[in-house]
Amino acid sequence: MDRRQRFEKYDWLISKTQSILKNYECPESCNASCCRHHIIDFRRKEYEKILKNVDKESANILKSNAVKSELEGCYKAIVGQCPLLTNSKCRIYNNRPEACRNFPFVIFPDPEAGFGLTLLLCPISVNIIQDYAQWYKSVNLTMYNQLTAVYEQYKNIGENNDFCIQMKEQNLDSFIEFLEKK
Repeated sequence: MDRRQRFEKYDWLISKTQSILKNYECPESCNASCCRHHIIDFRRKEYEKILKNVDKESANILKSNAVKSELEGCYKAIVGQCPLLTNSKCRIYNNRPEACRNFPFVIFPDPEAGFGLTLLLCPISVNIIQDYAQWYKSVNLTMYNQLTAVYEQYKNIGENNDFCIQMKEQNLDSFIEFLEKK
């Protein structure tokens, strides 16, 4: 897969995750685990755009806490609890990076497919898993049973942050259609 194809696939996955996420909202009870436990990666243009569009204090916090990213194609990263998190709320929510906009989905490099898609555990992802299981009910009963068991195990997520499930790209369009009809 050449560089252009990789970027096209990445953009395609971003659009699919956004189509799924528009059907969900973070509950008020969310403890912002995405901002406390996960690495936030920025592309160069995104990082510079955020710095231009946030208040000076937030920009200074971001500059002093961002480090060189280990992820291919990314420029800067925040590791551990995001310093822009105040009382479980994001200081730059309307200007947050793409990684934050897509959470609980994480797009990861895959040597063969270019990129893959993983769903990490959070209150929204538990709801996505429940809906994904319902979608699978008409497609594959074994997978439906497995996803239903996962939902039952994690529906009261508490402090459990070690979960992830890989989403198959060939299922995304049908799953989105299922959500839109719901």
